[in-house]
Amino acid sequence: MPRSRAELARALGLSKPALGDLVGDLIELGLVLEAAPTSIQRGRRPAPLRINPRRFCVMGIDLGVDTYELGLYNPLGQPLQILQTPSGVGKGAEVVYSRLLEAAQHLIEQAPVPVVAVGVASPGPISFERGQILTPPHFPDLHNMYLVERLQRDLDRPTYLEHDSAAAARRFLRSTSAENFIYILLQQGIGAGIVIKRQVYRGHHGFAGELGHMSVNMDGEPCPCGNRGCLENVAGTTAIEFRYLRLTKQSLPLSTIAELAHAGNPQALLSFEQAGRALGWAAVNLVNLFDPELLVLGGPGAAYADLLIPSLRHHLNTHAYPYLGWGEHLQILVDPLLNPIGPGAAECALEAIYLGDIPLP
Repeated sequence: MPRSRAELARALGLSKPALGDLVGDLIELGLVLEAAPTSIQRGRRPAPLRINPRRFCVMGIDLGVDTYELGLYNPLGQPLQILQTPSGVGKGAEVVYSRLLEAAQHLIEQAPVPVVAVGVASPGPISFERGQILTPPHFPDLHNMYLVERLQRDLDRPTYLEHDSAAAARRFLRSTSAENFIYILLQQGIGAGIVIKRQVYRGHHGFAGELGHMSVNMDGEPCPCGNRGCLENVAGTTAIEFRYLRLTKQSLPLSTIAELAHAGNPQALLSFEQAGRALGWAAVNLVNLFDPELLVLGGPGAAYADLLIPSLRHHLNTHAYPYLGWGEHLQILVDPLLNPIGPGAAECALEAIYLGDIPLP
């Protein structure tokens, strides 16, 4: 939204001269545009300032297990172009990397403005310090890949790596004024983007948010991570499909199972109810530990949140610490963005630019 200099000075707590110097620098860099003042009945209306949406763009990449999504985003985080391509999962490290690189190079060639940085969101665990993808259970082709180093060399652009659930939480910050919230990303795997005082919390080693590998049944089925009874083995999108298959001997996509559940099919309803129950157990632990303002459900599985939330809410009602009254008062929101991961990856690159870590051309 365009703002006048006086409005910005009040909002930022700056004097008009200090703001004038800052705005002057931003105009000189081409980051801010100033419209001509308009005449009103008495005097002139202040000239509004706005971000220049065509000064540059960044690339945001979602390393989905089956499909990569790459996008170009302007300085406001708005998408300019989106490209999807098969990942080549199962064909080895060089194949999945070469497909990513080819798609990224193609998008850069098509960009309407300079692409100045790249953000990549990956399933965890990852090492932020080394720019390395470690051992995501569902994407072994990427294990131990130093992705940041390779992309920076091959694309010749600063590159930033983020956990996919943390990236989704970063994107959601644009949609909320909440200071403290937890973003639960529901897909084949499950992750939690933990936001404290509007900053993503990564933990000491950078592994915070691996919610999908919280054990909800110590005697449950083995998980590719090496644990047993992991949450994503019960409540992930693939787990819901597998549960329906075991109940009915029919292999159906999640969207069809959801349609059947909405029509009252008992096996489909049970498949979602058990997933919601497991999410509820996990949510009880999260809210007792972090005392968030709200929980956010996002990602592909959140499209069916209406089938999951009743069980989730029931477990918060009956098992969260009673004094807190979570079942009655905790707000549970559904992110309407179908895929928040790529835009969230772009947010990482934009943040580096606005912090001054990346010089603009």
